[in-house]
Amino acid sequence: MTVVATVCFAALAVSAALCLLRVVRSEGLPDRAIALDTVTATIISGIAVGIVATGDGTYADVALVLSLLGFLATVTIARYMGRRGP
Repeated sequence: MTVVATVCFAALAVSAALCLLRVVRSEGLPDRAIALDTVTATIISGIAVGIVATGDGTYADVALVLSLLGFLATVTIARYMGRRGP
């Protein structure tokens, strides 16, 4: 694995850890929703870095499905907060 891929994976791991910390320590639903959406985007980015580093596009479908599920979860939470309020 190249140095660039290793640095990218390390940065993504730190980002995901900080977002998960935000999920645990936040008090409101909007903060948790944004943090979980960011964790999902970070995981998708990690899959993309893995695809580029290995040259194997097997997990591209997984990244696509995960991004669609993350989008639907974000829309669902936004609709729920719109009806209920923050």
